[in-house]
Amino acid sequence: MAQKEPIKEERIINKTAICVTYEFEDSEKKIKIISKEVYPKKNIEIHFPWDYEGAPKYPNIKRFIYEGFDGKLPVGVYKVATFGYGFSNKLQPLGDYLGEEIKIETVKIIKKGKPFLDKSNHEIVITEDVLRSWYDMFQVKIDQQKQERAILAQQLLKVVFPSEIENIELKYVQNSIAEAISTWGNSLNEFSDKDKNSIKEMFDKLSLTPDFLTSQTLLDTKSKIDKKYIEDVIGEFRILMKISTDTDATEKKWQAFLNTHSWIFSYLFSFPIILFQDEAYVGGKNVSNKNGKVTDFLIKNNLTNNVAFIEIKTHKSELVKQGKAYRGNDVYAMSPDLSGAISQVLNQRDNFQKHYSSLKIDSEEDFETFNSKCVVLMGQIKSLDSKQLRPFELIRSNSKDVDIITFDELQSRVENIQKLIEGKYKLVAKKNDK
Repeated sequence: MAQKEPIKEERIINKTAICVTYEFEDSEKKIKIISKEVYPKKNIEIHFPWDYEGAPKYPNIKRFIYEGFDGKLPVGVYKVATFGYGFSNKLQPLGDYLGEEIKIETVKIIKKGKPFLDKSNHEIVITEDVLRSWYDMFQVKIDQQKQERAILAQQLLKVVFPSEIENIELKYVQNSIAEAISTWGNSLNEFSDKDKNSIKEMFDKLSLTPDFLTSQTLLDTKSKIDKKYIEDVIGEFRILMKISTDTDATEKKWQAFLNTHSWIFSYLFSFPIILFQDEAYVGGKNVSNKNGKVTDFLIKNNLTNNVAFIEIKTHKSELVKQGKAYRGNDVYAMSPDLSGAISQVLNQRDNFQKHYSSLKIDSEEDFETFNSKCVVLMGQIKSLDSKQLRPFELIRSNSKDVDIITFDELQSRVENIQKLIEGKYKLVAKKNDK
């Protein structure tokens, strides 16, 4: 009598208008189980996973549900019954963890939508994109482990056969960076200085290649850098505004801050400017010589070369004379600090104009002085009460040759840049969501 051929196949055992039921049989291993159900009208497949011997493949997991795939199942799962359905071999640890640790019974994979975990009903829902990302990360780990095992084997052999075995050459495993970044919690504190230097060096090298950054990537990157930079500047500004002392040291801190971020001066003027020189000497042999009058910042219109003078005090400097009103209860005189600053900046401009010819001859830079603008930066509006605010505004609105700007007004102008950038980001985000 002829011996029967072994059976190893998946076949339809029941078919209705709603559901097609499949059975898998392996006669040699004595496996005969319901393998999957297909619901064509709903675009749903349900797989029932088993292992090589026909036993449950995972602790607790009873079914995998696929929704929206039109029969083309995603990467990371077995698509034929021969291997027992469920996660592919690379993702086996994921299935083990979900079943054993979280007690998941149903794994649902959807084409599009939102992932969620329902522990009470022992169900997890993941999207195709999420599954793909997990698959890629596991692949990276497998490649890394493969290289580590090869390196270990090479090291062991080299100890015994030092002259016959070549030196070890480490190679980068693709997607290792992506795998590492996927664990990053978006805090810079997670990076060591060595990490940061490595990222910078890598970016510097990659940015030289023509295909690394597209125009859109550059625009997106610049927007993110602008946003982060403005946030940092505003953070520094706010820290300085918290200083409670009105001292020379505080004034020096403001000078250093404004010198570093000199673009802020452009928000004091209605014309395009550049920082010509900080602490410029305006009454000596040349702009940088000693033994002359010194202005805190010498600004230049970058189109006309006309200079302007900025005198800064501190945010704690008084704007109006404190104490009893000068007349009645709402007439206040300007403070000695303010009157001194106005006199000082006007004196600097006067000295500059008197020595203009000699300064220009001896200077390598081109500049002009056409009734040059003067600015005093000091104090805070919020330091004034309602009765003091009116006389202060009268004082500065009638200051013909000197503009008076307060530190909190300047802060507000810088913060408006942040609002503008954030508004632009929201617009881009809405556009990309469509």
